Amino acid sequence: MNGTSPLDLVVIVTAIAVGAFIKGATGGGLPQVAIPVMAPFLGVEHAVVLMAIPGIVSNAWLLRTHRAEARSTRDLPSLVASSIVGAVIGTVALKSLDGRALSAALVVVIVAYIVIVLVHPGFHLPARVTRVISPPVGLVAGGLQGSTGISGPLLTTYLHGYRLLPRAYVFSLAVLFCVGAVVQTITLAAVGLYTGTRLVESLLTLIPIALFLPAGSWAAKRLSPTTFQRVTLVLVAASAISLLRDVFVGTS
Repeated sequence: MNGTSPLDLVVIVTAIAVGAFIKGATGGGLPQVAIPVMAPFLGVEHAVVLMAIPGIVSNAWLLRTHRAEARSTRDLPSLVASSIVGAVIGTVALKSLDGRALSAALVVVIVAYIVIVLVHPGFHLPARVTRVISPPVGLVAGGLQGSTGISGPLLTTYLHGYRLLPRAYVFSLAVLFCVGAVVQTITLAAVGLYTGTRLVESLLTLIPIALFLPAGSWAAKRLSPTTFQRVTLVLVAASAISLLRDVFVGTS
């Protein structure tokens, strides 16, 4: 990472480690934590490129370790299929979309969901509803992944409404994020954004991830389902705050 000081590298590695720990515990959080911290030092494009391959590896690890939970999930085929279509559309429309408008719309959705959960603690999305709305949700999530590189806030919010058991929730997110990361990596490579140096740097980020991802997964096993739901709701709220920052100070 040319031009970065040793202190800059410490900050970057720390952000990756924290993001990996959160991802191991909740299934999400790695790009949401790492990319905003890395971007001021490396640039947004550089940061997004570096985190694409780690997205595949980290989610593949969660898929393997949580594969027994596959039967406890629902709607994943429709979510995956529609998210792939959305990712293609989002990538093609990348230059014409207003990033701030997308972030603002997503903040409204997340805040509305949080208010509903707080007012009605037992709120959940029944299967008869999610069967209908999963394809459009997947389409939008894929579009966000293709156009902004981050679909986590929408997917974590939506799947939180399923009230799945913790490990099934993590597995569901891992499936969707892994597919998104694969599509994103292929797209980045196709448009020539991977150089030899960037590829090496991306692979080096796997070192802190390999250390802290399992640690987060280990910590999650010690949380009750109720505590896990509360923790993930806090992370959903944090994603809304991050998006709100993008609306006012980020770039479109």
